[in-house]
Amino acid sequence: MGYGNQSRQGLVTFATTWLATIATQTAADKALAQVHAPITVLRIGVHIVVAMTVTAAVVDFDRRITVASDTGRISFGTAGHIGRLTLPVTGSAIGQLVYKDVSVDLNPGDEVVYELVTASTAGSGIPFMQFVARDEVPGNYSEMIASA
Repeated sequence: MGYGNQSRQGLVTFATTWLATIATQTAADKALAQVHAPITVLRIGVHIVVAMTVTAAVVDFDRRITVASDTGRISFGTAGHIGRLTLPVTGSAIGQLVYKDVSVDLNPGDEVVYELVTASTAGSGIPFMQFVARDEVPGNYSEMIASA
């Protein structure tokens, strides 16, 4: 039996402040994460802090190819989109993690946008991504410039 990439995995937690929960009542872009090295995202998820009520929340992990710009933003239904999750009303409780396994390559200079697409009456969570580093030479990316 072979071994996976567990020893090389990293974790990104999105939040406006460290470990702040993100409410699910108003659809909008909720949080950002910048990519500083070539990575492959293996899993996206939300750690439930307050359970969803009445309506399931739907969240997207969109890819921006230019930080702070929606020009060329890769959204749901487009090749290269990171993923979409549904945070159910039943079956997810406080402390549980709703996740989806994906395989999406991101490059230095990319930005990940955590977007609430469908709001829930109540609920909140902490979004996250698990990834592995891709072995690559910085000189292969025009976004990476060595300092003098």
